[in-house]
Amino acid sequence: MTSLKRLLVVEDQPQEMKLAASAAQSMGIADVEGRTSIRGAREYLDSGLRGERELPDAIVLDLDLGYESGYELLRYWHSTPQLAAIPLIVWSILGEQREMCRLFKVTRFVGKWEGERAFREALCNLTQSSPEEF
Repeated sequence: MTSLKRLLVVEDQPQEMKLAASAAQSMGIADVEGRTSIRGAREYLDSGLRGERELPDAIVLDLDLGYESGYELLRYWHSTPQLAAIPLIVWSILGEQREMCRLFKVTRFVGKWEGERAFREALCNLTQSSPEEF
């Protein structure tokens, strides 16, 4: 079993950010960093890659960030080996994108319509040795 200590949540909606942070903290994840834009998330991850801070143990990414697409960050994660080693949960309302997430080899896709319980289960599964199938 692996312990998650640091979680990066990339989400533009305040209510969804609050829900994700609350769920993670209630599960014992002490350090939850929230970013509301691709730029903010990139800066956070880049500083970790430079050794200025620790990288997160997991990432939660919404694909629909209003005027931005989460796919930009997803491509960056996928093409950067040090980042691709970090489990990534796509948590999005864009359910039709599930197949694309498989191509990017994300750890898990959770539709927001599935509710908080499904989100919590996805976080719990990250602590297991083998990630669950979609």
